[in-house]
Amino acid sequence: MDWWITSRCNLACDFCYGPEPGRDPTGLRDDILARLKDSSAAAVTFCGGEPLLVRRVDEYAGLLASAGKRTVLNTNGSLLARRVDQGLRLGYFDVVGLSIDGSTPEVHRAMRGPKADLDEALSAAELVVRQPGTRLKIGTVVSAVNAGDLPGLAELVQRLQPDVWRLYQYSSRGWQNTGQQRHHLPEADFLRLAERAADLVAPVGVAFSTESQTAGCLIVDPAGTVLRPGESDYEECGNCLKEPLDDIWARSPARSLIETNKRWLSVLTA
Repeated sequence: MDWWITSRCNLACDFCYGPEPGRDPTGLRDDILARLKDSSAAAVTFCGGEPLLVRRVDEYAGLLASAGKRTVLNTNGSLLARRVDQGLRLGYFDVVGLSIDGSTPEVHRAMRGPKADLDEALSAAELVVRQPGTRLKIGTVVSAVNAGDLPGLAELVQRLQPDVWRLYQYSSRGWQNTGQQRHHLPEADFLRLAERAADLVAPVGVAFSTESQTAGCLIVDPAGTVLRPGESDYEECGNCLKEPLDDIWARSPARSLIETNKRWLSVLTA
């Protein structure tokens, strides 16, 4: 399960396919956490928005870990060092996924906006590498904007030596995704670029997803609504505060697609 634990973010990427920023019903988080704990989901990914804007995010991860769940933190990385200094327990996460979309500050900002700081993301990667028992995932959205930078990114990722490099084809899906014209990248081009990047970064493992494969996830939003990515937007599948998540999962037509798209999680048992 992916948990959009907050809709708020400290960046404003124009390819964002997360929730539209708004006033989150924060009082529902404990109830959503209880539903996740009670589900048969093997792993829960904290995403959003920027999950590090939620003060208790590590506490939630620890509670899920105590229930036998694997926990993944997906973050843009810019707040990680500050949150660790404030006492964030990084060890409560089995994997930390950091978004790095360019090998230079200029390309990274061209993808993620003027507030994005590549040095902050790289410092965050160093923190994760030093944390015993926590794996590092580098996530990269590949679009027409950074396609020419993939060889440079492969060199950077090889230096970082993450446990997995996740490449995502730019998707036009989402309520606030305004960058369609400048980011669009045909699937054939993405696959060619991803396969070349995988060759360049070896032996680092690479897992890549086309736009159609990114529909392979089940999301709980801040209000408990369970969403599945559709062709151009998100389809509501139910609400975990009204019925068990396992019942929603059982009737999902995308179960096999979700299982395929989440195979990168095998790094947790490698």
